[in-house]
Amino acid sequence: MKVIRMCSIVLVRFILSSIFLVSSMMKMFHWQETENLLLTVLSDWQNYMSFSEEFSYFFGALTPWTSVLLLVATMLELGGGLLLLLGIREKLGAGLLLLFLLPATFLFHQFWFIEGGARELQTIMFLKNLAIMGGLIMLMLHGAQASPKDEHSHSSFM
Repeated sequence: MKVIRMCSIVLVRFILSSIFLVSSMMKMFHWQETENLLLTVLSDWQNYMSFSEEFSYFFGALTPWTSVLLLVATMLELGGGLLLLLGIREKLGAGLLLLFLLPATFLFHQFWFIEGGARELQTIMFLKNLAIMGGLIMLMLHGAQASPKDEHSHSSFM
């Protein structure tokens, strides 16, 4: 039973971290395209928020920082994904991934502004990210422990 538990923890870490690790690598390999996408998203938000001078100004003020924001996002994804995958300070890794995922979800999957078929896709992507956030919060609160009695275990899989 302990072997099954240990293998399950490794599998879960791999599954949960893979989306972030692959995404961070894609950002690195396609930096300019990703930076252009982020710039477009920030400009879209500036337009969506045109009813509020403060919000519109906020998103407009972010546009010169696109490359820095992208670098921070990539580092959060890569660092958090690696910590989670390797089981090193997994709660910190989950927190870093949550710091990335919260703004990314709301910025990139704004289904409430979209009409037609794209709305359904963005709703699904938004809800998928919420589900992942739930898993990350659970991991931050409880770690990869199967039960409270295992919390003080010194296994390398903990």
